[in-house]
Amino acid sequence: MRAGSLSRFIFAVSVAAASVMATDSITILLMITVAIAALLVWGKDPKSVIRVARLVVWLIAFIFVLHLFSHPGQRLFSILFLTATLEGARTGLFYGAKLVAFAYAAYIILLTVDPFELTRPLERAARYFGPTGRLISSFALSFSLALRFLPDLSRESRMTRLAFRTRGVGFDGGMVKRARVAVQLVGTVFVNAFKRAESTSMALSVKGYATRYAKATFPPLRLSAASMFVVLISVMILGLGWRS
Repeated sequence: MRAGSLSRFIFAVSVAAASVMATDSITILLMITVAIAALLVWGKDPKSVIRVARLVVWLIAFIFVLHLFSHPGQRLFSILFLTATLEGARTGLFYGAKLVAFAYAAYIILLTVDPFELTRPLERAARYFGPTGRLISSFALSFSLALRFLPDLSRESRMTRLAFRTRGVGFDGGMVKRARVAVQLVGTVFVNAFKRAESTSMALSVKGYATRYAKATFPPLRLSAASMFVVLISVMILGLGWRS
């Protein structure tokens, strides 16, 4: 039996929360290891795991350099008026590792969680909470749509880049040229995303989603043994993060 989307979401949130609470490097490294192991168990290609690290490597480098020159302590070297310290290097590596844990937690939510399977229990519970239930249902809808369209947004970005290249718009050159092309790319992608969001909103209104949670029949919530095991591991991860 496979773990359900709700238990996978709880697991990813637990990894992220434990990374926030952790105050030692061992716990952070353990969170990264657990997240990678979960991705591999849930059928993700090892190449995709490496790809996540590549996506955040520049942000990690920025965080490392920012801390390297902003903490007092034992001097390592100096560049002009900036002094790198050993304490700054340690702090930069620590917060860079935290960022890696966040990235893998987000990756678990993005690629292993079915948005509709995740929000179904929330909608089932919302019908018993009166006016508050409508807020819960609206939040569940917004969250599921955000998860649903993130892969589409990534695919739209790749297609837009390809369209730019076929029209002779290159991404090579200096920083100014790259920034100018990036602004055009982001503008095009978000205009298409807003158009798609408006079409989705109209479709939901026509289909009467505003009254769906009160009228629909949702399947009963069933917890498999695998889901219960994942939830138990999530609780243990939260306890470890809190204790650290």
